[in-house]
Amino acid sequence: MPPLVVLREGGTARNVGLRLGLSLSLITGRGLSLQGLVDDSLKPRPGLGPGGLTLAMAASAVSKGRVKGEIGSGELEFMPGGLPQPGDYHFDVAQLQPSPAPYSPIFEMLTLPLAVAPGRSNVILRGASHSAIAPTSDEIASVLLPAMRALGMDLAYSEISPGFFPVGGGEAELTVRPATMLKALKAEDAFRPLRVGVEVMTSGLPVHMAEQAMQGAVDRLAIHGFEAVGNLRRARGGKGQALLVWASDGVLRVGFSTLGKRGERPEALALEAVEALMHFLKSGAALPSGQAARLLLSLACASGVSLFTASGPPKPLAAAAGVINTFWPGTVRLSQPRDLAPLEVRVSGRDWGRAL
Repeated sequence: MPPLVVLREGGTARNVGLRLGLSLSLITGRGLSLQGLVDDSLKPRPGLGPGGLTLAMAASAVSKGRVKGEIGSGELEFMPGGLPQPGDYHFDVAQLQPSPAPYSPIFEMLTLPLAVAPGRSNVILRGASHSAIAPTSDEIASVLLPAMRALGMDLAYSEISPGFFPVGGGEAELTVRPATMLKALKAEDAFRPLRVGVEVMTSGLPVHMAEQAMQGAVDRLAIHGFEAVGNLRRARGGKGQALLVWASDGVLRVGFSTLGKRGERPEALALEAVEALMHFLKSGAALPSGQAARLLLSLACASGVSLFTASGPPKPLAAAAGVINTFWPGTVRLSQPRDLAPLEVRVSGRDWGRAL
């Protein structure tokens, strides 16, 4: 039996080793030892949180694997029992203990391993919360999902009920069908938006607040020369508001989300998201680093070499590259030709056959 792959979480990377390490453990069949874990809170504290333990239990469920770890522990071991199997799965991130754990980590951890499985899988996710530390449900559906489909994944995702911190209680459904081949990505030029849109989701709040946030985002985009399409969605489940500004270049989508804060004017919600998009567009990169980090494992499993540029803090991308390179040395290379220039990313895809 090959030795365990050892990963240590670092700083503000928010348990990227847990999410990606479990995915790679499922795909490769290698055991995993994780150290230096932090919890799910907005201000992370040392020790595994209930959302993180749910990730490991989900990995165990789809592979009949073994988990050694508990809430509050700084370490976790996982050993898959075999390749992931298709099926109907239900995971509740609040079953062990209420927490602000978001939807996206379990979505990101399971999609590639279940795409390896020889059949369709349906996954119900319960108990999650929209959180400032992860993509919102609209960002998953309108940005991350289209990007993964463009690479060759066959996925569907729908939010059944939103959940908002601190209560949580959200519910969503993920469907994954087998993927025979993933495509490499070539995106070295600056992102040039052809369409721009605004998604506002509100639950348990007066609808005029959502309308003000929507209008604020549309007006702010117009100042920057963009005509945006808007969509306002009223949901039931929890109390809160989320806003997503997205842009499409015809192939890829990028997006920037914000969550409403108590006492904050709705226009401030719009300003934050729009200016984040403008900052990215001025960078001259093809993708934001956070989104690029979430696509990195798919590209590592793709057929061919991916080349693209990424903007923003390099921490998320560097952390994801480190995890992948621990399993598959030399797969991801990052370089920055000069200060403040976009990161240049090269991913040598292993394709599904060699990856397994």
